[in-house]
Amino acid sequence: MLANIDLTKLSEISTTDKTFLSLYISNPRSLQNLEKNIEQIRRVLKSNETEKDEREHFEENVNAVKKYLKKNPLKSGSLCIFSCWGLDFFQAYELAVPLKDLLWFDSSPYIRPLAELKEEYENVAVVIADNKKARIFLISSAIAGHESAIEGNVKNHVRKGGWSQQRYERRRDNQLLLYSREIVDALTELEKVETFRRILLVGGKEILQALYDDLPKNLQERVAQKPIDLHKGEKIINNEIMGLFFEQERQSEQYLWEKIRSEYLRNGLGIVGIDNVLDAVKSGQAEAIIVNRDYQAPGKRCRACEHLEASNVDICSKCGSDSLFTVDLVNEIVEAAKQSSASVDFCDTIESLKNAGEIAALLRYKN
Repeated sequence: MLANIDLTKLSEISTTDKTFLSLYISNPRSLQNLEKNIEQIRRVLKSNETEKDEREHFEENVNAVKKYLKKNPLKSGSLCIFSCWGLDFFQAYELAVPLKDLLWFDSSPYIRPLAELKEEYENVAVVIADNKKARIFLISSAIAGHESAIEGNVKNHVRKGGWSQQRYERRRDNQLLLYSREIVDALTELEKVETFRRILLVGGKEILQALYDDLPKNLQERVAQKPIDLHKGEKIINNEIMGLFFEQERQSEQYLWEKIRSEYLRNGLGIVGIDNVLDAVKSGQAEAIIVNRDYQAPGKRCRACEHLEASNVDICSKCGSDSLFTVDLVNEIVEAAKQSSASVDFCDTIESLKNAGEIAALLRYKN
């Protein structure tokens, strides 16, 4: 289900006031704390008389959520719900991947957690191969699917000597080449119907090298490979695959940050800091954004003129209104990024990025 959630469409939905309820439930046991979390927001809203309309929206959204949960009890996995009574909008997504419990009331769907999940559990093509057999499948949201198998039956090396051995080895090399190309053809066909940014090759060293050499350049650039003994068992193989995936993910995050950092230091296409990144993504300049996963950046939105303040202020700098509400600036950046086709990478804390302001971006162009 995660792969089918259209964050771009969700990012385009917004209202002038706080009318959107976003609910994330990590597992069925978390429902026990839902009422307590609802009551906490209810008390906050009651403390401000100017939020009377928003209290009505909140209560109607809560009623819609409770009605859905009564009709569709969560028995396993995670759940994400977006509800906006004013727009007659309600959408629920059951998820197979873990997430944190969260109840968020804002002027738009709070999509940051989904963006983090989609980035962390992006589609990946996997090839498990030795000289006898290859399995090719797509992992989407940590669930395997679209599996196909290719028989190889490449003979072992022999030591006969003379012309006989040379003929045998030529036939064997030809077998290996044909087998490798059949796997590459299957990957190429998979790319036509599925989107994946990474290809993981695990198994016998010889076939992995042949596969890599046969892949077109655009696919070679996505490859990570690791020779492993396929007789170790399914559990160990799966652990090796996931370890390779997360290792490659961390390497690509570090590479992106170093590229942005290098551009920034030579006054090129790199920028750092929440204010600069927010401005760049709003104007469509940002190409790729990287942010430390735990970074929190509260801002304020004005109810009167909808101006976004990139700091925790009490008065709108544009119209002078004191009717402001708190927003998550990283979520605002994610929304703008989805609308401008910019990528957002959430990374485990990189200290040098933290020292530079926790968030940075590579630009498409400079003004």
